[in-house]
Amino acid sequence: MKAKNYTLKRPLIMLLLLSMACILNSQAQDKSTEEILQGFVESYKTDNMAQTITFGVLVENDWWYVAAKRTQESYKVGDKKQYTFHDFSPHEVSLHKGKPSTPTWYFHFADKTVLDNIDQQKWTAATASAQSFGSDVVGLNIRDMDGFSSGIKEAAIAYEVMEHFWKKGMAEITYFKRDGSLPTHGVDHVGLYTMKDKRIGWFSIGPEQAANTERGLDKGQVPNLFIVTKGKGRAEFGDEVVDLEPGMSIFIPQYVKHVIYNPYKEPLEGIVVLFGDNIDYARGQSYMDFLELQHEFYQSYDQQITNTLEQ
Repeated sequence: MKAKNYTLKRPLIMLLLLSMACILNSQAQDKSTEEILQGFVESYKTDNMAQTITFGVLVENDWWYVAAKRTQESYKVGDKKQYTFHDFSPHEVSLHKGKPSTPTWYFHFADKTVLDNIDQQKWTAATASAQSFGSDVVGLNIRDMDGFSSGIKEAAIAYEVMEHFWKKGMAEITYFKRDGSLPTHGVDHVGLYTMKDKRIGWFSIGPEQAANTERGLDKGQVPNLFIVTKGKGRAEFGDEVVDLEPGMSIFIPQYVKHVIYNPYKEPLEGIVVLFGDNIDYARGQSYMDFLELQHEFYQSYDQQITNTLEQ
């Protein structure tokens, strides 16, 4: 009798769980813009990657801004206290209604649905902002307020804030699958991590789809690293035609043709890493020039560390 009663109750329990899930999903969709932004603010207070920065947020025509001040305290470790570690957080982070009083850069959400999808982890901010060309219409843009002009430094900071402010938790988890992707470069794409000097994404090329076939996309000003994890495909890399299969990585230097096709029935999937930002090298310098400057920075940085140790 007990087993029979338990069996009869199971459909009722399942119905109750489904009802609760629907209610929770409805509540998530009904969160106000302020509630969503405040949730990201609270998470950023404990983010070890937080910046000292003020930036704007525009959701359709609704203005907000965030002011953050990073907490960082050093302490010595080791038998002779010869190493320096750091504690981060809690940071000072606050949300304010209206435009920033001093012009700066801002995140522009096309509508609240984009913000909802990022809050519910359906999209990452990098996924919502991915463009093939600068003229592409996307759900999330990083823009400058009137009276402010971003340089490469500001763009680099904006990318870093985008990655860490719009994700929650000490371990910032990103889910990648076709249902959570958006189209760019002719493929389904999920932005995994974006910095000024490297952009990492997951790609999925469906049957009969191709990547980088449009003029201007087949050759980039930055190197690319493709890592194939699933499916099969064919690619034109420079003058060579290559069969693609899981367990391969392919490094493509700047200005080398890279067009990928999927003539098969299953999606071709993997990870792509772009080393740099094309727009930076459209102004006269090359990626190799950047590396030379980076090497000089490493030399000066090494000297700074040496000087610190000698003090």
